[in-house]
Amino acid sequence: MCDKIINIPILKNAGTSVTLCMKNLSYGAITNTGRLHEKLWSETVAEVCAFPPLRDKVVLNVVDGIKGCFNGGPGAVPQFFTNYNTILIGTDPVAVDRIGLNIVTKKRIEEGLQEEESPRGSAFLAMAENLKLGVADNSKIHFNKIDLT
Repeated sequence: MCDKIINIPILKNAGTSVTLCMKNLSYGAITNTGRLHEKLWSETVAEVCAFPPLRDKVVLNVVDGIKGCFNGGPGAVPQFFTNYNTILIGTDPVAVDRIGLNIVTKKRIEEGLQEEESPRGSAFLAMAENLKLGVADNSKIHFNKIDLT
C-alpha cells in the first residue's frame, strides 16, 4: 500500500555480520523469523529483498551509525556500544551494507574479537549481488566521505 520505502536501520553487528539495510528490510517484511536465523540467515536476507514489492520500492537507505554495537548484536549490549559518529546514506542497500560491514569488522578486529572478515558474515552480500540487488564489491562502490568536523 506504499509507493516508496525509506529504510532506516542502525549500525550494529550480528556475530561476524551486520544487521543493516537488507536485514532490516527483509526481516521486517516477513513473520516467524526465529526459524530463519540459524541456518538460512544469508539466504533469507538476500532473497526476501529480491521480492519485487520490496526491491522496487526502496529508494533510500539511511544507516544511523552515530552510536552502534560491535559485539553482542543483534541485541543491544551497552558494554559493546561505540561512537562510530557516522551516517551512511545510499540508494543501493547492498553497497551500504558492504560499507557498514567494513566499519563493524574493522572495529571488531581492533577489539580482538576476530582477525579478518568472515566469509559467513559477508555471504549475504554476494548472494544479493548475484540477485542484482546492488554492488557488494568494495572496488566498485562509489563512496564519498564527508567530514563535518
